Amino acid sequence: MRTVDQAYRAFHYVKYAGLLLSGTTIFIMMAFIVIDVVTRNLMGSSVFGSYEITQYFLMPLAFFPALAYAYGSGIMPKLEMFTKRLKQISQRNISILMMGIELVLFGLLTFYGWQYALAGTREQLGFSMKGGIVPYYPILYFIPLGFLLLSIEILFLIIKSFGQKEPVLETTELDL
Repeated sequence: MRTVDQAYRAFHYVKYAGLLLSGTTIFIMMAFIVIDVVTRNLMGSSVFGSYEITQYFLMPLAFFPALAYAYGSGIMPKLEMFTKRLKQISQRNISILMMGIELVLFGLLTFYGWQYALAGTREQLGFSMKGGIVPYYPILYFIPLGFLLLSIEILFLIIKSFGQKEPVLETTELDL
């Protein structure tokens, strides 16, 4: 179990880097929106491609890198509210089962997100801005990366739950 704790400690830094990337992107998005609104009201025209840049670049970078951190913090709803009255061992087993189902689902999202990113790279996906095509296919790789990090987080929580009498549902319960 010591090796799992060390691996999780290293993974925590990866999750934190994803959180920093998402937070920085949200700050850039807010600044971009403020600049767009100010130029629209003062100069009568908005920033070229502001909607597309936000949609194709900033939104995926704001959401997907922080998925694992959000899941590990316990902010996402879980089944524990329905199992409170059951025995602790039953709560743990149901939680492990549900996390196993989530692991399979997020694993599938990782796989198919990766397939979509590869197809986007092959087709050189882009959007039109100022008479040219701006490629956005590199951003598509953050989608399966976010789901992969989320799957790894769930796997760590499942492993830690097997060694406990009660389910481990968030990383604040883990020894970092």
